[in-house]
Amino acid sequence: MEAIKKVIKELFQTMGFNNIKTDIKKDNSLKERELLLINIKINPEQADYFIKEDAIGLNALQRLIRILISKRIPDQAFFILDINNYRKEREKFLIDLALKTAEGVRKTKKPVTLEPMPAYERRFIHLRLAEQLDIVTESIGQEPERKVVVRLYP
Repeated sequence: MEAIKKVIKELFQTMGFNNIKTDIKKDNSLKERELLLINIKINPEQADYFIKEDAIGLNALQRLIRILISKRIPDQAFFILDINNYRKEREKFLIDLALKTAEGVRKTKKPVTLEPMPAYERRFIHLRLAEQLDIVTESIGQEPERKVVVRLYP
């Protein structure tokens, strides 16, 4: 984990961000491989560069860090990058969105297509609604416009 922190620190220093704190926690929710939750803490003004516009910058940063880490640590675990707990807060929103959407589908008996979202968020919606036995979900479209459709189980 120290090697990962070093890669992140070097990248952020190159970008001119010198005061960062990186926390890494293991998450055992994926059965097939280890998942690391990496949260980088920076000042809020700097965080805005990465989390505005649906976190496009954060997603790009995650891809870049994944590439840098894979070059130094070839067998490194899968990870999810967060800045100032943005994704954690976003998960709360996604839970609410998933539950309200399922409720709406039950009432109207019509499918609902959610706005495009990154794979991580689509997976979160799928997993959350998998608990609802009368609801099914599927992803449609091509990246980056891929969406989740929520409908009643046939």
